Amino acid sequence: MILILTQCFPSRVGGIESLVSNLALELGKNNQVIVFADQHHILHDSIYDNQKKDKIIIRRTKGLKFFRRRKKFKDTINIIESNKIKLIIADSWKSLELPIEYINKKNIPTICLAHGNEVIFKNESKKIRIKKILNKVNLIIANSKYTMDLVKKLTNKTNIRYVYPGANDLRNVQSDEFIKLNGSPVIITISRLEKRKGHAQIIKSFKQLVRDFPNIKYVIAGEGPEKKNILNLISKYSLEKNISLVGLVNESQKEFLFKNSDLMVMPTLDESNKESIEGFGIVYIEAAFFGIPSIASDIGGTKEAVLHNKTGIIINDMNDLYKSIYDLLINDKKRIELGIEAKKRAVERFKWENVTEMYLKDLSI
Repeated sequence: MILILTQCFPSRVGGIESLVSNLALELGKNNQVIVFADQHHILHDSIYDNQKKDKIIIRRTKGLKFFRRRKKFKDTINIIESNKIKLIIADSWKSLELPIEYINKKNIPTICLAHGNEVIFKNESKKIRIKKILNKVNLIIANSKYTMDLVKKLTNKTNIRYVYPGANDLRNVQSDEFIKLNGSPVIITISRLEKRKGHAQIIKSFKQLVRDFPNIKYVIAGEGPEKKNILNLISKYSLEKNISLVGLVNESQKEFLFKNSDLMVMPTLDESNKESIEGFGIVYIEAAFFGIPSIASDIGGTKEAVLHNKTGIIINDMNDLYKSIYDLLINDKKRIELGIEAKKRAVERFKWENVTEMYLKDLSI
């Protein structure tokens, strides 16, 4: 039996949630998998868990963080005592902080995933905590070369690999035409509404873009702390007719957006001083399945998700954002060629069944 310890799991939405859940489901095809996850939303969690009950076992822990971590620790000890666990995978070092000593005492192999944000620190005490855990795991698998390099700065161990995460291929999902896309061309950003995702920079570029493309449409999907600032900027520049916020989107709604969009834009910022940076960027790959190229920035691991002048455009300076968007919108040939290459790469390298083989190779199961 494989035990997965995670704070990040559906029904919560996000890149780590997608990685951990899909990895669990793929491993569950040939192994018995049990997931110890945090509870996020009673109803939505219950719906998700019921849908997956024939593939994996999911146990939720609720309550305040202090008590939740300790309850999960006790549950971990109890299941280890059953002598059925042959491998433990953690979504990050945080999920191993309490049980790692006990796990090692029982000689159970551990895999710790690394994504980016969680291995950034602002103070020495947190650095010490991270190093302590990473030095005690059997294998660390990062989501990109960039993240792997961050991890290497924290430990002298050589048991570090990187495996690019898979992405959901939504092309066969039933489409949900949940909004009217009154405009052309259509640009999208699908992400949590955080400052580092670069929404503000895109909106500022639209001051010029609407003069070039009066009917241009920018759809922002997601929720988060940056929402108020985004709405204020839209109002400040009088872009209400050209920019729409549609909130969280499910897979059917996401499929509709991808199917009807021309360009995915998410020029992430370096917020490492606030312990926030993009370790990879799964959404770029999700868009690529639909033949949509992306514009990203040379920050974090995004240049590994988007290959410059092959599957999209990587900008080195936010001052280049407007021109990069403009150039791709007026150059249909180049945009289509980038989209074709993006789709080819996504299909060949980022389907979950292919990616999981890379994990299985490192996990030796």
